[in-house]
Amino acid sequence: MKKAFILAVSAVMLIALGLGAAGCAATPAATANGQQTGIWVSGNGKVIVTPDVANLSLGIQVEAVSLNEANQQAATAMDAVINALKSQGVDDKDIKTQGFNVYPVYEYDKDNNRSYIRGYQVSNTIEVKVRNIENAGDVIDAAISAGGNAIRINNIYFSIDDISQAQDDARELALLDAKTKAEQIARVTGISLGKVSFVSETSSGGARVESPSFDNKAGAEISTPILPGETDVTVTVQVIYSIK
Repeated sequence: MKKAFILAVSAVMLIALGLGAAGCAATPAATANGQQTGIWVSGNGKVIVTPDVANLSLGIQVEAVSLNEANQQAATAMDAVINALKSQGVDDKDIKTQGFNVYPVYEYDKDNNRSYIRGYQVSNTIEVKVRNIENAGDVIDAAISAGGNAIRINNIYFSIDDISQAQDDARELALLDAKTKAEQIARVTGISLGKVSFVSETSSGGARVESPSFDNKAGAEISTPILPGETDVTVTVQVIYSIK
């Protein structure tokens, strides 16, 4: 009976050791006596780029007494807006429905102390990608002209059609920044820098949301000014170097 108990305890100890080893394997760096080893540094890289795509969120909102009437008015207005977008060179693939909603519109009757449905509201929202960013103002103007009082311009944000090169450049800058920091730490502390044992990365940028600018001085027929400006593409890396 005593021998069986000893064997059972040994088996539990082996299982515990196995789980402990598995836990160590999941960590990004080696440990010695419970202490993290190596040089842990972070690096940052930033590249400033000019956006080449304007992304518009716009829609139609109509209210009428009957649902059928509201739906027909909204459909007619949206069809006119889409045709106007296409006339400005926007492709079918760059027009995408974001949402379609139907709501009853209530009004409160104080005399009878109750609410009743006075009509229905239909809204249809689309996302439009304008690849010729210099034409964004004309696209907005065409949509407003076609949609009339039913048009709603929600927002505009600028992006980069192909962000891969900017991210590559920012990543290289981040890794060089991390290496410079690690080399300084090694030099000051009098240790020898080893190979990289772990790298992780986070990136951001490539899009910026703005409110559209409407500036029509004294009713003059001018295009809505849309200015993409510049945007940052940033990459942050966490790097662990071993110590020789």
